[in-house]
Amino acid sequence: MRASGYTRVANDWYVEDRRVVDALLDVETFNGECWDPSCGGGNIPMAMRARGISCHGSDIADRGFGATGLDFFETIATAANIITNPPYGVIEPYIRRALEKTTDKVCILARLALLEGMKRQALFRETPLARVWVSSRRVSMPPGGADIKAAGGTIAYAWFVWEHGHAGKPTLGWLP
Repeated sequence: MRASGYTRVANDWYVEDRRVVDALLDVETFNGECWDPSCGGGNIPMAMRARGISCHGSDIADRGFGATGLDFFETIATAANIITNPPYGVIEPYIRRALEKTTDKVCILARLALLEGMKRQALFRETPLARVWVSSRRVSMPPGGADIKAAGGTIAYAWFVWEHGHAGKPTLGWLP
């Protein structure tokens, strides 16, 4: 049992709040095709489409949206941008793979704690992290496929934005 009160979900499928996706879309622009390769039920692609942004989704499992059975680490698919809430258990290789598969931006929704750790420093030194957008409110991420409603999150989350061609230190901002 985790601190959240529920056991860890297979393939780390946790559902992001639409509010968090909309907050990112209020501050970032996207040129070219967008892809969420861990789309789950499709929250990110649907939020982007609602704003007129072309975005498709896929997932390793059938979760009711997008292409299914697509292993992000094995696929040859590419896109200009990847915007996703990836499985946290493989987040570092996931970020590196996303950078290989894009030409513009990679936006990763992750715990703010992604910034911590001696070993993780190499990731940030070696990749073009441009911005970190911290959610001002705690985010609730209930397990996907469960009837658990999002309510009163306890973990700090942020959008981490890598931008190909970015040089210099990343900037920090806050989302409502």
